[in-house]
Amino acid sequence: MKQLFFLIFIFHLLFTANVFSQTEIIVKKSEIVENINGTDYYLHFVKEGQTLFNIAKAYGVTVNDIFTHNPDSQSGIKPGQILKIPYIKKKEKPVITDKPENNFFYHIIQKKETLYGISRKYGVEIDEIRNLNPELGEYPKEGQTIKIPVKMKYQTQQPIEWEGKTLTHFIKKGETLYGIAKKYNVTIGEIRNANPGLTDMLKHGEIINIPNQNNESGTTAGKPDKTKEKNYTEHIVKPKETLYRIAKNYAVSIDLIKKYNPGLTKDIKTGQVINIPKIKPEENYIIHKTDKNDKLQKIAKKYDVSYEKVVSLNPDLSKKVAKGQTIKIPVEIPEEILSDTIQKELPIPAEVGYPCGNTELNKRNLYNVALMIPLFLEELDSLDISDEADLPDQSKFSSFQFIQFYEGFLMAVDSLKKAGMNLNLFIYDVDNSPAKIEKALRSSELSSMDLIIGPFYGKSFEKAAAFAKTYKIKIVNPLSTREEIVFDNSYVFKVKPATNSQTDQLVSLLTAKYPESNVVIVRNNYYKYQATVSFIRNYLNSKRKLRIYIPNKEIIDVFASKETEGILYTENMIIDNSVISNNPADSTYLSNTVKEVIYVNDSVAGLQANLSQIRNNIVIAISEDNAFSQEVLSKLNKLSEDHNITLFGIPEWGKYDDLETEQLLNLNFHCFTSTLINYQDINVKNWIADYRVRYKTEPSVNKYAYDGFDIAWYFLNALFYLGKDFENCLDIYTIRLMQTRYIFDHNDPGGFQNLYWNIYKFRDYKKIPVNN
Repeated sequence: MKQLFFLIFIFHLLFTANVFSQTEIIVKKSEIVENINGTDYYLHFVKEGQTLFNIAKAYGVTVNDIFTHNPDSQSGIKPGQILKIPYIKKKEKPVITDKPENNFFYHIIQKKETLYGISRKYGVEIDEIRNLNPELGEYPKEGQTIKIPVKMKYQTQQPIEWEGKTLTHFIKKGETLYGIAKKYNVTIGEIRNANPGLTDMLKHGEIINIPNQNNESGTTAGKPDKTKEKNYTEHIVKPKETLYRIAKNYAVSIDLIKKYNPGLTKDIKTGQVINIPKIKPEENYIIHKTDKNDKLQKIAKKYDVSYEKVVSLNPDLSKKVAKGQTIKIPVEIPEEILSDTIQKELPIPAEVGYPCGNTELNKRNLYNVALMIPLFLEELDSLDISDEADLPDQSKFSSFQFIQFYEGFLMAVDSLKKAGMNLNLFIYDVDNSPAKIEKALRSSELSSMDLIIGPFYGKSFEKAAAFAKTYKIKIVNPLSTREEIVFDNSYVFKVKPATNSQTDQLVSLLTAKYPESNVVIVRNNYYKYQATVSFIRNYLNSKRKLRIYIPNKEIIDVFASKETEGILYTENMIIDNSVISNNPADSTYLSNTVKEVIYVNDSVAGLQANLSQIRNNIVIAISEDNAFSQEVLSKLNKLSEDHNITLFGIPEWGKYDDLETEQLLNLNFHCFTSTLINYQDINVKNWIADYRVRYKTEPSVNKYAYDGFDIAWYFLNALFYLGKDFENCLDIYTIRLMQTRYIFDHNDPGGFQNLYWNIYKFRDYKKIPVNN
């Protein structure tokens, strides 16, 4: 019981030190405006109880804005201190009298299109089109590219522009969402994302956040810096043109083109403008990285190059290539491209910057990180501990469900701060309550975060992810395995792998470690897992030898060990001992293709017929049914008396707690898990010892202590060393974690999901990691 009291004390101590208090303090806006070194500032006198957050909210700025103009405030503020608050002026766009330079877009003329039809389509006059295209003939030709003028609208009331990520707006009587959106030049949807729970019934005096969609680093109000020299060429997509052929024609890889065109996919459209980097190629090929299993001939066809040339450049590749492999694609570089290139030293445009940044500069940055974790503080506030006898068990408190995640997270934070990381950590008590997530998302400082971790519950995470997308903030889902959370949101990171990624690791492991073993897949019925079975069979049959030869001497030894002189029925074939004995120097041919057993039809007899008695067997049992898994385990255990069997259980055999341990040991059982702790590792031992000293308890996998540390350690190190755009560098970023690895796959145009599963085997009643 004393342990529980100590935990509650530690919890309150840590929370009061780190949690952002959401109590509203009224801050009156100063009327004193002074010009200091050419910049206008409000001079705000700090009063008792005021915080940086409610001061920033009162003035419609972010906490980072205050830090920038008042560096001393980063260590805290005190009553009487004077703060310089940027004076935000409302800017009006000048009335347009002349059409701005290059105020047009391109249109590629389609079959049977006329100038009249094109002019009606875009709402312009035919003469305006002809004025922009003096070379245009009387009858335009199909495929011809022409310029279309942008129709300018003259407005008496111009949209407001401002700097920073967000602006606070006070609702006036009679205002509507439509009018507010038009006033600030944003969409109603963007306002809703920035204000979860907001309805169409606006109330006079209500405060809402307005997201600034035009705020980009290195620009002013969304306008590009025209003084920078473009180091890329604008390419207009022609009819039937593909991204593969564009890459080949310009001798630039698709990956590099995508870096110059954020959000670009392979689904391009006629008339679309694509930035092509001006680089001088040093080789007569470009690199293609496969994003799925594919055929080499099919890839050559996509690039419109000879299959024979691709093969000659890639002599080590087979006809079928696996996901993630790199292939050299031959290219011919036209003279006009060579003459229009810049030096190789600038392969990435200045607007984009080197993707991993400068490590030393990254380490000097200040990073704002939010942790949205279910702490259920209202439960602790109502806790009566006057009588120890009435105090319920700790496990019955919702507040303790994720406390170890929080504690593990803080251990990573402390380590990084000691290493020199400048970090502001904001903690929000967010569970599955709509009111809590909406309150958190209305916090004025949240739009200034560099990273959000959580929420843990599905509905709350959906709202937070929409907010993160609006403000372009990376957000981490700590526990969900659902793939759909990364769909259509490139800022989401999902750390728990989906079960369908197990098969990729499984076939790679079997190909590398068991190239000549007899592989048998067993499932309960024909209709379930058909796609999984097809993938495993096709991959292994394409990567492993289709047939192998066993020396007859080895088969003679098998006959001797079984004390039989007749025949051996194995792998659906009959081997005659007399034939083998008469040819001891010869070999016997065996098929090495994958076999399959449908248990509901074939039962144990089908298993026995397909298993081998003369070589090792790999049995892949696919099941999410506990009863079926126990049945298969029992039957295989009996068959293991005459057969050498290694059993792989997918997708979720690791969740079955009632499987017989002795049977698992007999079958050299292998399984997949997202969490695997190697308690013999010296680093793990030291971490556990530190945890015990800090929190006077034992860290638990089931209570997410290791999840909290791993997530914080991975993503905070990524910020610290790689900077705020660390997603561009994940392919070169590896870091040791406690219980797993993170290997992220970018589901463009969606987010990132971890593909890595730990594989372990049973030995000496322990889970032993398998090198995969």
